[in-house]
Amino acid sequence: MEYMNQLAEKFNVAITSGPVPDKSIKLNLKDTGVLVVNSSSVTHDDAAADTTITISRKDFESLVAGKLSAPVAFMQGKIKIQGDPGVALQWLPVIQRTQA
Repeated sequence: MEYMNQLAEKFNVAITSGPVPDKSIKLNLKDTGVLVVNSSSVTHDDAAADTTITISRKDFESLVAGKLSAPVAFMQGKIKIQGDPGVALQWLPVIQRTQA
């Protein structure tokens, strides 16, 4: 849970430091935990979101670090998207800002 708390803090910084999509995402890091992020808040609640992204923690860390391409990971089945894939792409720059 410590990792998810740190990630929530990074998302809080990321959503205040640049443009953010209007729609919400649920980030499911498989056995690590869940975050629901919208344009103004981040929560650990497993609530409904416009789009759900399911990915392993290891692959998420590679994605954030720029070592894993989102389209390639999707094609390889490393990222599962439920809902609108366009929303996931809109959130990608915000997700990448969590590396800082």
